[in-house]
Amino acid sequence: MFEFEIKNGLKKARSTSSGRARAGVLKTPHGKLETPNLAIVATNGTIKLFDDADYKKAKPELTISNTFHLFVNKKVPEIKKAGGIHKWAGLKNPIMTDSGGFQVFSLGWGKTHGIGKVAQAQIDSDQTWINSDIRFKNQSNQSQNRSKSASVVKIFEHEVIFNFNNREYELTPEKSIKLQKDIGADIIFAFDECTSPLHDHAYNKKAMERTHCWALRCLKEFKQSDKQALFGIVQGGIYEDLRKKSSQVIGAMPFGGFGIGGSFGEKQMKKVLGWALSGLPQNKPRHLLGIGKINDVFIAVKQGIDLFDCVIPTREARHARIYIPTGTLDINKEIFKKDKKLIDKNCGCWVCKNKISRGELREYFKTDKLKGQKLAMTHNIWFYKNLFAEIRIAIEKGKMEKLEGKYYNHL
Repeated sequence: MFEFEIKNGLKKARSTSSGRARAGVLKTPHGKLETPNLAIVATNGTIKLFDDADYKKAKPELTISNTFHLFVNKKVPEIKKAGGIHKWAGLKNPIMTDSGGFQVFSLGWGKTHGIGKVAQAQIDSDQTWINSDIRFKNQSNQSQNRSKSASVVKIFEHEVIFNFNNREYELTPEKSIKLQKDIGADIIFAFDECTSPLHDHAYNKKAMERTHCWALRCLKEFKQSDKQALFGIVQGGIYEDLRKKSSQVIGAMPFGGFGIGGSFGEKQMKKVLGWALSGLPQNKPRHLLGIGKINDVFIAVKQGIDLFDCVIPTREARHARIYIPTGTLDINKEIFKKDKKLIDKNCGCWVCKNKISRGELREYFKTDKLKGQKLAMTHNIWFYKNLFAEIRIAIEKGKMEKLEGKYYNHL
């Protein structure tokens, strides 16, 4: 049920004017997915705020749901009883689920270090780190003064214990896979440990080795399936030797595809991805977990990434940030109050096709916020769908640099 074809050819994908960019097709039990592509985040099984009518307007091509939150919110038995997430949610598009591994970071070291997936600290040329409360040497004053929250995660070799909402939850590689099999997404991920960008080499090595052990346990629990594909995850932080090692080890395992995990500074992305992809087989899809800023997308696609997931299209829409090729619009600003122009005259989304103006959208945010948010989300989802469609065409025609110029103000 799963097949992956690189349309512009393996040899061309290795070295072109577009870097190592690949345009391909991934066949899943719920339809074909053209790559590169982006999964829209649907944390609790469906896109936040959306109903069936909104799905029909936005037509997401791929979504990703959160195993940890479906687990702690006791939705998994309900989903399994319904016959899987597609039937439970009434969706026909391909669906992914993460493993819960990102929550090991976000509820653990992410809280302790007061940092998100992409490091906001500037990274110096020799990548010097210090391990004084695992704080980066050249961290900005803003980051240094950021308050820290206590971790609610305890990481052991066998399992991870979460203290979440005043209850204790255990996740093991085996339990993560069982939960994801019960949820029934097309693509699922191995349970891993995502480290902080402020962790040193020693800790990243330990976490990477743990991730490799957990990957084997995930494969053993998963066995084989024609209904789901299991992706392994490459870790190793910002360190070349660790990333290359993890890529070789995970790449040699019989996964259906691969995720690139961890967190790193924006300026390091090209190097880190090059190391992380170095040992992976060419003929299987690669997913960059949790990344979706437009400049990051162009960097990653040119390194050979096929799939992404990110909250940006929907989360920023809910806060009235609207995407157009030349930048973004804060639709709440006064300047849009009487603006009769469409969001984007060349846009093919439901909102622009129905000639809802910028001023009208702003008014919805003031008088009917839910409607305004849903319309903004519909537009932003289409924007990203169109961006990736243009990227696929540009790869095949060798015109990635020209396309980057079109989106220059996002870079």
